[in-house]
Amino acid sequence: MESCHKLTLEDSRGRVPLPRFGGDCRERPADGAAAETFDSLEGTPHDPRRWGLSSEAIGTLGERLYEFWRRFRSGFKTCTRDTSGRAYDYLRGQLTMDGERNFANMARNMTGDDGQALQHFMSNSPWSGPVVFQQMQAEITATPALAQGSTLILDESADEKAGTHNAGASRQYNGRMGKVDVCRVDTCLTYANAPVGLWAMVDGELFLPQEWFGPDFAQRRKELGIPEERTFETTIALGLKMVQRAKVHRLPFALLPISGRFGHGRRVVCGAGAGGHASLSE
Repeated sequence: MESCHKLTLEDSRGRVPLPRFGGDCRERPADGAAAETFDSLEGTPHDPRRWGLSSEAIGTLGERLYEFWRRFRSGFKTCTRDTSGRAYDYLRGQLTMDGERNFANMARNMTGDDGQALQHFMSNSPWSGPVVFQQMQAEITATPALAQGSTLILDESADEKAGTHNAGASRQYNGRMGKVDVCRVDTCLTYANAPVGLWAMVDGELFLPQEWFGPDFAQRRKELGIPEERTFETTIALGLKMVQRAKVHRLPFALLPISGRFGHGRRVVCGAGAGGHASLSE
């Protein structure tokens, strides 16, 4: 498949002052570069020693990030375009910039452009989020070390909004802020295994308040690409769907904590047929 993504990964990574890695015709960082960077951060909030990390531990972080992206890059391709390079730019910007991580600033630091392409990738490009989640779940299932002692965590995550132009934005309870305000609420399924040191979001559903299915939001639903067949579902129903999908994918877990915001947590566990799995509810 020929890529329509004009900015190649080599260009993207070559236009910023970050180490480049071997493989795929990329040069390796100069010897001592990691140690020099390590020493230059001494005494700053970003000093790796402050977080218990040695120079050896951070020496391969960039390459590990790149390999992580390579594993998942197929999830950011469509039948006509390969926009996976934008996924790498976004991930790298989120993890390496101190603040003001908006599209324009991330693009300026990562690729030198104005951020429009990166914003389009995150807001409009038709790559499939569920496909990425499916690959994550498949990798977890195929990892023997995660077969025991893992936990699924069902919870909500709210993000404040300035208006109702974003999908799902409405005046509703924002648990993160502890008050009712204009926000959007995502229902999230997280996977954790303390012995292995894994903590990752493995599924998610956007909660759409009931008012979003009324005539006043009909045009907004169409503009935002919300499927016509979608109907109102409570966060309990959305959580149940995600737990059921995890079981279909044979995701190993022994415990299912459920946030008190979901109300009757037992309905989720029983509805998912989670026999043999312990459940905790706040």
